[in-house]
Amino acid sequence: MAVPQVIAVSPRGSGTPLLAQVTTALGYTPYGTMSDPRPDGAGEAPGPGEVHRLLTAAYGPDRAALLLRRQDGEWDRLETAYQDAVSALWRVWWTRLGQPVTAASPVGPGPEDRLTRIPDADLLGLLPGRGCWYVNSLDLQCADAGLLRLWQATGRPPVVFHHRDVRDRIVSQIRMLCGPADEVGSLPDHLVYRDIVGALPDMDARITLALTDPGFPGMEDARRCAWLLHHPAVCVLTHEELAGPAHGGTAEARREALDRLRNSVGAPSPGAPLPAPVSPADHARDGDDLTVGIWRCHFTPAHERLLQQRHADLLAHAPVPGAHA
Repeated sequence: MAVPQVIAVSPRGSGTPLLAQVTTALGYTPYGTMSDPRPDGAGEAPGPGEVHRLLTAAYGPDRAALLLRRQDGEWDRLETAYQDAVSALWRVWWTRLGQPVTAASPVGPGPEDRLTRIPDADLLGLLPGRGCWYVNSLDLQCADAGLLRLWQATGRPPVVFHHRDVRDRIVSQIRMLCGPADEVGSLPDHLVYRDIVGALPDMDARITLALTDPGFPGMEDARRCAWLLHHPAVCVLTHEELAGPAHGGTAEARREALDRLRNSVGAPSPGAPLPAPVSPADHARDGDDLTVGIWRCHFTPAHERLLQQRHADLLAHAPVPGAHA
């Protein structure tokens, strides 16, 4: 039986939308970096029985019972309370995963205070349905010790590490930062580096910045994730495997990677194959952002030397076809 919650660690620029496409097809709602802070808006609204545990944890049994009794005539009130509880739970999850949260909360302190005291094992079953929590890194120094101990002892929630050749990640990050403002998102370093990258004259200068500026988004994230490559309980997937023929990979590597993912989360093999990745746009000059090896169109010999001098450790993590099969 498929587990209710999964943690997916995918450094920025790793082609995370392809992984999210797969986990969504497996029945997991994406949360975290792949979703809105109020992530449950898609699909049918959960029923009273499905929200009872979360409402009770967030508001206490008395108020939860009152909210559910009034549902017939006061759907708006129940919906607001439920959405506030989801937002509070999102912040609790985000904090335990070692991710930055704002000091100001969109909801009152009550629900978040209650949910903060929920044991890690009980936290996993509060959301209706199944969820996949996407993060850019999982730093052992920042993640909650209790959540890490639970995972080490039980293997739950399962952890998926999805990574990509550092050179392709750099190009993807630069393209995103140079794109429309509404695609940059709200991460503070993305907002700051959008201005910095946009002020540079060309791709050559932007790649040089990415290779020489220690604060460039995603570089340190990848270093803090290196331990995931070696842990036997982590399901390791590469973008190069998931890319499939549509983005320069192979159908066989994609099938093998999907089998590993299904085994990790306990999902049964589907009667029909999972959807293939969307093909690159016809107008892309040198491939879309998900193309395997797109860095070859942009890296110069000078960039290669900088990479070896400053980031040889990350280059050593470059995916090797079949290494995790």
